[in-house]
Amino acid sequence: MRLAIFGLGYVGAVSCGCLADLGHTIIGCDISEAKVDLIRSGKSPIVEQGLLELLGKAHDNGSLSATTDADDAVRNSDAALVCVGTPSTPQGGVNTSYLETVCRQIGEAIRRHGPEYYLVVSRSTSLPGIHRQLMEILQQSSGRKLGHGLGYACHPEFLREGVSVSDFYDPPKIVYGPTDAKAAEACRQLYPGIDAPTFFLTPEEAAMVKYADNCFHALKCTFGNEIGMICRMLGVDSHKVMDVFCADTKLNISTKYLRPGFAFGGSCLPKDLSAILDAARAAATPLPMLAGTLVSNEAQIKALLERIVSKTRPKVGVIGLAFKEGTDDVRESPIVTVVESLYGKGHPVKIFDRHLSVEALVGANRSFAFSLIPHLAELMTEKIRDVTDWADILVVSHRLEPATWAAVDFKPGQRVIDLIDIPELRTAKGYEGLYW
Repeated sequence: MRLAIFGLGYVGAVSCGCLADLGHTIIGCDISEAKVDLIRSGKSPIVEQGLLELLGKAHDNGSLSATTDADDAVRNSDAALVCVGTPSTPQGGVNTSYLETVCRQIGEAIRRHGPEYYLVVSRSTSLPGIHRQLMEILQQSSGRKLGHGLGYACHPEFLREGVSVSDFYDPPKIVYGPTDAKAAEACRQLYPGIDAPTFFLTPEEAAMVKYADNCFHALKCTFGNEIGMICRMLGVDSHKVMDVFCADTKLNISTKYLRPGFAFGGSCLPKDLSAILDAARAAATPLPMLAGTLVSNEAQIKALLERIVSKTRPKVGVIGLAFKEGTDDVRESPIVTVVESLYGKGHPVKIFDRHLSVEALVGANRSFAFSLIPHLAELMTEKIRDVTDWADILVVSHRLEPATWAAVDFKPGQRVIDLIDIPELRTAKGYEGLYW
């Protein structure tokens, strides 16, 4: 392919060298004459292991050139990769000025010189709404419509500075968010010979993958440091603790607990997190991220209640009271808190939980349940249809079997709020996913 790369910083320069090495013909474009001169002569504007050799090779075999002229770049390419910076605004938002300028320049060049079909691929990290703005700018400036002579794809990069070249050839994943089938087909031609899990999403979904990644990386760094702080305060070697923590790939370093869903609960997580925070307070050791975890968990419960509570006091059916399915443990169950609040605000409530028997509850489990819901026995029913046929709003926190849901007839106008993503519920007319 003939590729124009707009922006010759860390991502753009690495893309120039590596994509040329894969057999593409590259023309780099930047407003900085110094960067353009370096790329044009096969030299690197950045320090990155292995890049200088790749750029030199591409220069010698004639597959790499560079220009400051956007028209020249578009005229000599079939697709553009936008790799310009997206710095923060003073308020912490995304400065889109460089992106908007480059996309407008590309669109105008397409109008004047572009081939019958031209693809614009954004590698610059930016939020979903920004991609919508860029697509509109490209359509307006090019005079073309997406899918009709113009394609767009959000294609986030996952390159770590210092090992970018290595990451390019061995990526953890490849993510595309194309607007149409032709754009998707062109994307498939970018990395011949590179084998990695590949995902095709919408532009907005692809954009959010990058943010999810980086937020999680920041979270992991902070988590490790806060565990280190509390370990030092308690006289424990944090590296030995975290070595064992990281060795657990079944739960800790895994996909477990990473799907959007409702608040956590149970007899362990809230209790043990509270114990660590209490110890930290006693030692005047602030752990803001871990403290914020409890605050965030409470916010999940509040957000759900705001979707349910109204002056008309609709009848609320609850499927699943225990903190997770397959147990009768209601200790610190967030659903118990939801029921307590709804009942206290005058909402009629019925509950179905196939593993829960009020008569069988004992000890702390029974004490917790009845301290928050004194009339629990009156709210429980043994038949799911008693709840589903009665309720105006169904709140579902247990998955159950597909056959169970197949036997349910949802009422017209009935809202079904799914807290755990149950495929069988999505066909209900009043279906509402918690965050999907």
